[in-house]
Amino acid sequence: MKTLLFDDNNIAAKISRILILAIPFMFVGVCMDNDFWFVINHGRYLLTYGFTNIEPFTVHEGLAFSFEKWLTCIVFYKVYDWLGTWGMFWFMMALFAVIIWLFYKGCLLFSGGNRNVSLVVSCVCMSFFGWSYVRTRPQMFSYIFMLAEVICLEKYARSGNVRKLWPLPLLSFLYMQFHSTMLPIFYILMLPYLCDFAGISALGISGGRYRKLPILVFMGLSMLTPLINPYGFRSFIYLFDSLHDGGLLSTINEVKKSSWGDLFGCCAPVLVMQVIYVITRLKRRERFPLRFFFMLCGTFAMALYAVRNNAFLELMGGLICAWEMKYFDLHYGFANMLKKLAAVGAVIVALLTCMGPYDIMRATYAWKVVDDFVAVHPDTDVRIYTDFNCGSYAEWMGFRCYADPRAEVFLKSVNGKEDILAEIWDSMHGKIGVTELQQKYDFDYWLVQIGYTLDSQLKSRSMFELICENDDYRVYKFLPSAK
Repeated sequence: MKTLLFDDNNIAAKISRILILAIPFMFVGVCMDNDFWFVINHGRYLLTYGFTNIEPFTVHEGLAFSFEKWLTCIVFYKVYDWLGTWGMFWFMMALFAVIIWLFYKGCLLFSGGNRNVSLVVSCVCMSFFGWSYVRTRPQMFSYIFMLAEVICLEKYARSGNVRKLWPLPLLSFLYMQFHSTMLPIFYILMLPYLCDFAGISALGISGGRYRKLPILVFMGLSMLTPLINPYGFRSFIYLFDSLHDGGLLSTINEVKKSSWGDLFGCCAPVLVMQVIYVITRLKRRERFPLRFFFMLCGTFAMALYAVRNNAFLELMGGLICAWEMKYFDLHYGFANMLKKLAAVGAVIVALLTCMGPYDIMRATYAWKVVDDFVAVHPDTDVRIYTDFNCGSYAEWMGFRCYADPRAEVFLKSVNGKEDILAEIWDSMHGKIGVTELQQKYDFDYWLVQIGYTLDSQLKSRSMFELICENDDYRVYKFLPSAK
């Protein structure tokens, strides 16, 4: 029994390490959110009709459009088509497992092989990461490519072996196909390694002694391979067209500037471990690499710029925390016993958690009332008013809708025709009335949230008939003869 508990090289120790790395799965709340439905709707359209330059799902005509995350759309759609909702749940868990494995491998690399430190940092950081960022969205692939990229760059910085950089052009190519709007991050992460100059040494920080020219060459190659995509150079500027529009920045939560509460809530382990490192700096036996300083400062600035960028600080900052703690001596028997006890506790908690109810559709707005509506009106050749949150599921069911969560599609800077996003928000907040919208778009049905201004207007007018309601939503039918 003593050998089983305290030895860190037997089969029980290996199993316990795997189970500890599985602890973050208990904090993941995968569900089918609003974005998921328009992603798989895109995938279904692509496999049926191919690529298009005109937006095909809404009541708006002639909006310029591109499937900028086309490969994610197809992959998600096929997984959902073959395996259903719970199949998609386990597919997301599999992607998270890849992220955890890459993060752990990165921690081992950054910490010089300190396995116990890597386990602790991975378990803590990935638990926070799983809670905040494991979603049915293309970013899951982006996180995988980011971690793989940094591992390649760090291996090169340590060894000087140019062959470690060979995967970068392929990673950038895949990045473009799965999530092109996030591709600039791929090049931004190369900058700390390009600016890690050996001649800089001050305030406990020093540059790295490796050649920068190979990184610059592979950066150039990594900018060429993404040009192989269905929309060519347009995919490169898609992100900039949308983010330069104030309408998007002021309305979508994930691209708004982070508050200090947002930053600490998502990146608490990284920030706390930075404080621990400063307090215990006597453990530091070498200068802080300049590339790590740039990476921390850069991802911190990015996190302040937009809420969704907190994930970058969580990932890159977590790896740097492993480097900062690499001299922490956790290789003693008591720690090995604690690992095994933690693994057993994780199994017990996981079993108890699985016994409870799980609402996998909790983040999809109005799906119940849409299903009720489909039951009484299977003909999808109609035009429906939906607000920003409700449109994606209704479009997946085959209806042409007024709005959906693809905010950038409704910006004039992207669609080249009309700024519809402002109108969408005005309609949701009662600044535009039912009569004006009905005259402009000739809706057959209206899907609205109970108690809001549009619901009150529709309920009080004889030309609209209540068809069905469920939870917080109602569907009204327009009666032309009752005008």
